[in-house]
Amino acid sequence: MGFLNSTVLDVAIGLVFVFLLLAIICTTTNEWISGIFNLRAKTLGKAITQLLDDQKNGSGNSFLADFYAHPLIAGMMVPGKASSSGHPSYLSSRTFATTVMDLATAGKPGSITFGDLETGINNLPDGDVKTALLALIQDAEGDLDKAQKSIEQWFDDTMQRASGWYKRHLQVVTISTAIVLTLATNADTIRIGHLLWTSPTERALLVSEAQNRVTAASTQTQIEYPDKNNPLKPVQKPTADELKTLQSLLGWSGEQPNDFWGWLSRAGGWLLSIIAISLGAPFWFDLLSKLMNVRSAGQKPAATANT
Repeated sequence: MGFLNSTVLDVAIGLVFVFLLLAIICTTTNEWISGIFNLRAKTLGKAITQLLDDQKNGSGNSFLADFYAHPLIAGMMVPGKASSSGHPSYLSSRTFATTVMDLATAGKPGSITFGDLETGINNLPDGDVKTALLALIQDAEGDLDKAQKSIEQWFDDTMQRASGWYKRHLQVVTISTAIVLTLATNADTIRIGHLLWTSPTERALLVSEAQNRVTAASTQTQIEYPDKNNPLKPVQKPTADELKTLQSLLGWSGEQPNDFWGWLSRAGGWLLSIIAISLGAPFWFDLLSKLMNVRSAGQKPAATANT
C-alpha cells in the first residue's frame, strides 16, 4: 500500500477531522458568547469614544453626546436599551464622516461648501477632534469631497485598531472556550490517536466522513466567512453523522487513568487539543483538504505493465 495509504496517514486524517469539528463547535460557541456580551458593539463604542470624547461642541457640551444624538446614529441604536447594549455593531465610514461634518457645521443647515466646513471646524472649542479635523482637511485643496474622504479614512484607520482589540478579546474567549470544550468532552489527543491507531473501524469511519466534507466543499464552499462584520461564523456546522463519529472518541465513560503518569499523559493530551482547537476551523479544513489529496493520489491504480 505504501506510506500514502498507510495507517499513519489515516490516523492523521482522523485527528485533523476531529480538530476541525471541535474548532467549528468552538467558533459557534464564541459567536454565541460574543452576541450575549455584545463584544463587537462594545469595541466599536470604545473606538468612537476614543475619537470624539475629548471635544466640546459650540455650546460647551459633549461632542460625543451630540454624535450619538444625531438622527443618523440614533436611528441605528436599539430602542429602549442603554448605549452599551443598544450600540450598533457596525458603522460605515461614510455615515461617521457625514455625522461629524454635520455637527461641525451645525449653524449651517442644508448643503455646505468646503468653506462652511472649515469655518465650522475653526469655531469648535479647542479639543482633539478640532485638531484632527483641521489636519485632515489641509490636503483637501478646497474640495469638500476630498475632505470627507479624509475623515472617512481617519475613521477606517481607527477601525483597524479596533479590529485588533476585538481579535485579542476574541482570542481570550476562544482559548477559554477551547479549555472548557476539551475538559467537558475529555478531548485527549493522545487517547484519540491511540484509539484510531488500534481501531480500523473507527479510523475508516472518520476518514469516510472527512472525505464527504472535503468532497462537498469541491462543489460549494463549506468553511467560508463571507460577512466582513461577522468573520468567525462558519457556514456549515457539523452534521449529525459527523457528531456521531465523535461519540466513541470523546467523553468520560470508560476507564480513566489510575496513577500519576496516566493523568500526566491525559493532561498532555488535553493541552494538545486546546492548542489545536484554538488554531481555528479554516486552518484544519485546509490541512484536511491537503491530506485527502495526498491520500487520493496514493490510491491511483497502477499502470498496466508494458507487454
